Amino acid sequence: MKELTLKEIQDFSLDILKDVHRFCEKENIRYTLAYGTLIGAIRHHGFIPWDNDIDICMPRSDYERFIRTYKSEKYEIAFFGEGCKFDCLIAYARVFDNKKTIAKNAHWIAEPAGVWIDIFPLDGVPDNFDDFKTLYSNLHDEWEKIIPKKIQFKRVTHCAGIKNKLKLFLKKLRKRNGLGGHRMQKEYNEKIAQIPFESANFWSQLSVMDNGPVEHFPVNTFNERILLDFEDSQFYALKDYDTVLQAVYGDYMQLPPESDREPHQSFIKFYWKKDKV
Repeated sequence: MKELTLKEIQDFSLDILKDVHRFCEKENIRYTLAYGTLIGAIRHHGFIPWDNDIDICMPRSDYERFIRTYKSEKYEIAFFGEGCKFDCLIAYARVFDNKKTIAKNAHWIAEPAGVWIDIFPLDGVPDNFDDFKTLYSNLHDEWEKIIPKKIQFKRVTHCAGIKNKLKLFLKKLRKRNGLGGHRMQKEYNEKIAQIPFESANFWSQLSVMDNGPVEHFPVNTFNERILLDFEDSQFYALKDYDTVLQAVYGDYMQLPPESDREPHQSFIKFYWKKDKV
């Protein structure tokens, strides 16, 4: 199989985002560009040149409607919970391709999956920042316990050599953690969604907890959204994007050192299922 170039991954991801955007416009579902995708829109009017993924966020009520109703002729949707036809361990959703591309070293889903975009729910959190930090710390401990459970989705066929295949098989046999992982993921998903977004004064993104307890924002920051240029299209973003990006990244307009200019998940490789002619 031929590996996708960075430009091919970006183009494929962009097409998935366009498909999601069209659906959200039709169904009046609110979303915003997020994280590196939002920085890319502000700083580069498109992808950060070395970035290879797309992130968007939705208030929980919009997110739940989206995952239950999203339909596409080209792409699939995966999320943890009732109604999803794919077995996975994640607290958010991914819209992905499974027809033309396939990922290696991505162990979040039982079925083969290709290029995707991430869709994170936003949930209400306590007003008091100290209370929020305590909640975040407790949830982070649980989140870290779920991550090793995803080994159940690592495919023996992706291991090079008989020795590595045998090692993985034995590791899976020792852990035998499929049902435990599903129970933990269910409990975690329920805990992060306890405070409705609409009745809260503050929101956060608690599905992936890489940034520390810095995402604690007034709900009214989601009241106004604007369209931003991103590559050859326009997509929605929070009007007050500066407050959000500064909290997470500091001076996000400053380019990082060249040594840090690489994809966030550079260990994941994407391949064409069939060589392009």
